[in-house]
Amino acid sequence: MKSILRSVLSILGLSALVIFSGFANSVVAQPSSTLKEVQERGFVKCGVTGRMPGFSIRSENGEWTGFNIDFCRALASAVLKNADAIQASDYWIDALVGGDIDVLHAGSTWTFGRDTTQKVEFSGIYFYDGQGFITHANLGAKNLGEAMQKQGLKVCAISKTSTALSNLEDFIAQKNVAWEIVQIHTMDGMWRAFFGGRCDMAIHDRTALAGIHAQRLNSAADFVVFPEVISKEPLSPAVRQDDFQWRDLVAWVTFVTVAAEEFGITQQNVDFMKANSTAPEVRRLLGVDKGLGKGFGLDDEWAYRVIKQVGNYADIFERNLGINSIFKMSRGLNNTWQNGGLHYAPPLR
Repeated sequence: MKSILRSVLSILGLSALVIFSGFANSVVAQPSSTLKEVQERGFVKCGVTGRMPGFSIRSENGEWTGFNIDFCRALASAVLKNADAIQASDYWIDALVGGDIDVLHAGSTWTFGRDTTQKVEFSGIYFYDGQGFITHANLGAKNLGEAMQKQGLKVCAISKTSTALSNLEDFIAQKNVAWEIVQIHTMDGMWRAFFGGRCDMAIHDRTALAGIHAQRLNSAADFVVFPEVISKEPLSPAVRQDDFQWRDLVAWVTFVTVAAEEFGITQQNVDFMKANSTAPEVRRLLGVDKGLGKGFGLDDEWAYRVIKQVGNYADIFERNLGINSIFKMSRGLNNTWQNGGLHYAPPLR
C-alpha cells in the first residue's frame, strides 16, 4: 500500500514539476511587446541619421523630412492612427539594442555580421543602394576607371560604424590600387575633411552622394560623383530581436506601400479605391473586408491609414528622392517588379 502511495505521489510530483517547468518556460519565452509600449506612450521612437539629404534631415525649425522619416510616419499611422506621432532622433544600432528607440530607420545596410552578432532583426529591404565615390573635379577623373590610374590618392571613409571602410579596403586589395585610406570617425567629420581638401575622394552610399552633391548647387561643378558602385547596400529598418510581432509589423508597413503601388492605389485615389474596388486583395488592404489587423491586434484599416496619411512606395520615393525632389533620382532597382525593379509585396491573403 505504501509503495502504491509513493508511486502516486511520485507521479503527482513529476506532473507538478512538468507543469511548473512549462509555466516557467512560457514566462521566460514571453517576448516584450513593443507595440503595447508604443501605444501606451503615444508616439514611436525612431532612430535616424540626421545628415542624409533626401532620407532623413532636420530643418532649422526642427522639422524632420525624408524617405526614412516617411517610413517612421507610416509606422505611426498604422499603430497610432497619426503619422505625426513620432519622435525622431539621431541614433545608431547600439541605441536600438539598448531600448532607447523602437525602430532604426538610419540607412543601415543589412549585413551578415549585423544580423548575427548585434542582437537586431532586419525587417526587409526597402531601398537598394550601392557605395561609390565623390571627388574634386580638379582631380581630372570623370569615372572610377580614370581615378584608378592615379597613384597616392587619399580617400576618406567613415570608420567602425559604416560598411564603407571594409568595402574600400576590399576594393583596394582586389584592384591593387595605390590609394591611402583616411579614416574619419563621424559623417560630419568626413564631409568636413573632404570639402576642406584633406581627401581627394570620399566613399559613401551612391544615393547619399547624389544628395550631398545636389545640396551644393552653387559649387556642384567643383565635384564629380562617379557613376559606378563597388558594393551591394540593401538598406533595411532594424528592430530588436526580442519582439517578432513588432518586426513583422515594421516589415508589413513597407510591404503595404509596395502593394498599394502594384494595385494602382495612391495617396490621392485611396478613398475612391476603398469605396469602389471589387478586387479581393485591394479590399483586404484597405480594410473593407476584415482580417488585416487580426495578426497584429490592430484595426483592419491600419494599412489604409498608411496610404492615406503617407502614401504608397512611389509617393514616398518621388516626394523625397525622385521627380518631385531636388535630387531627381531614377527608380532603378527600387522600382516594382512590373517595371524592372526588385520590389514586390507578398500576397495579402
